[in-house]
Amino acid sequence: MAYAHLQAYLKFPEKIKLTAVCDIREEAAKTYAQAASVHSVYTDYEQMLNKENIDAVDICTIHDQHKFQTILAAEAGKHILLEKPMACSMQDCRDMVKATEKANVIYMLAQVLRYLPSSQAVLNLMEEKELGSINAVQGDSILKQSMILPHDHWMFDGDRAGGGVLITLSIHIIDLLRYFIGDVKKVSGFCKSNSPLFINGAEDFSTAVLEFKNGTIGNIFGTLSTGRTPWNIRYMIFGDSGTIYSNPPPIKKSHYQIGDAMVSSKKLDIDEKTSRRGEFIQINQKPNFLEGGDPFINEVIHFADCCQTDEEPISSGKDNLNTMKIIFGIYRSSQTNKSINLSDV
Repeated sequence: MAYAHLQAYLKFPEKIKLTAVCDIREEAAKTYAQAASVHSVYTDYEQMLNKENIDAVDICTIHDQHKFQTILAAEAGKHILLEKPMACSMQDCRDMVKATEKANVIYMLAQVLRYLPSSQAVLNLMEEKELGSINAVQGDSILKQSMILPHDHWMFDGDRAGGGVLITLSIHIIDLLRYFIGDVKKVSGFCKSNSPLFINGAEDFSTAVLEFKNGTIGNIFGTLSTGRTPWNIRYMIFGDSGTIYSNPPPIKKSHYQIGDAMVSSKKLDIDEKTSRRGEFIQINQKPNFLEGGDPFINEVIHFADCCQTDEEPISSGKDNLNTMKIIFGIYRSSQTNKSINLSDV
């Protein structure tokens, strides 16, 4: 993720300047610093916070380090851009938001799918009630993690990652659908560990039903162990008068990407004899505040703008508490075999 963020620093130095790099692996820090044309390199995070004249930190570390590093940065008065997920427990997430609010710093979660032009275009259509009342949503998150990571990687370890596919991959689509539809009040889920690569409770299959506060129902599926898949991340939104779906991304695109969004609605029907499948057209992607097509660049520049203007990010830590409630609610549901009211999480 640090390298995914790098292009924002290289292309927009007038908006945000990278001045120091920290990694517990000195060689990795030096390699990144060289790519970023940065001279200050650290292996001690606290030392960097104390010595460097910086306004903000961009935290792209192991999930179980997020709480410590976020609170330390807040106490040092630094604005914070943090890679998802927020933390490995709901209480940790609350403690982080409390610390950042006390310090009065900008606290943003890098929920990258919100910063796709197609996502902003879909949000515009939703706000314009193009689909009427939303009845149901569906989201898939599919990947074979063993093909892209070493088999002893920390992301296979439930203690380090906070879980498996749900907290590392499905969180993307869950957050995006919550961004479109609103908050969820009840969840029912099931998680399964199938591959021996996943240890300490990390699940590689997960499915869940979401009940949104506005009455919309949702179905979520995720896996990190499939051998073949026609798409990696996909969603569908079903309304009274229309449907939106995301195309699979281009073949060579990152698995974190989604393709263009397509829509069919009554406003687009040529006549009443339109087929049951409907006529789908690509949604016009309005630029809004975005800098271009790269969502990683867009989120970093949005963070920089919020630091300058003191405005709340669209994926603030406070907002993302409700995304994390869904994640931990599904885990609790799977453990207890009961539906979970998120007001109790």
